Amino acid sequence: MRTLIKMAIVGLVLHAVFRVGTSYLTYYTFRDELQQIAQFGTGRSAAELKTRSMEIAQQMKVPLAADRLKVRIERDHTYIDASYRTSIEILPKYFHPWDYQINIDAWTLSVREASLSR
Repeated sequence: MRTLIKMAIVGLVLHAVFRVGTSYLTYYTFRDELQQIAQFGTGRSAAELKTRSMEIAQQMKVPLAADRLKVRIERDHTYIDASYRTSIEILPKYFHPWDYQINIDAWTLSVREASLSR
């Protein structure tokens, strides 16, 4: 009987670790995608970068509302701020709300075409 209880507890812990780990993996992957958008979005407007960010969020099934995503471009920096809340099933049938905050500050360089005529 003790063995069954221990196995049940181990099973519940593994379930929680898997659910939390999956959620964090999605978060880190999404944050990396936003970092890429900010770094390599040179020449695009803030609206275009926001649209692309929302497309990525949809593809990854990140529950991000458009009003929780802010993109701004200042000189040689692109800033992306996002926050979202998701529910993680810690135990079977028990969900816990989890908040994620993303703040990206990417330094960008715009490459100008060099004059070829000398």
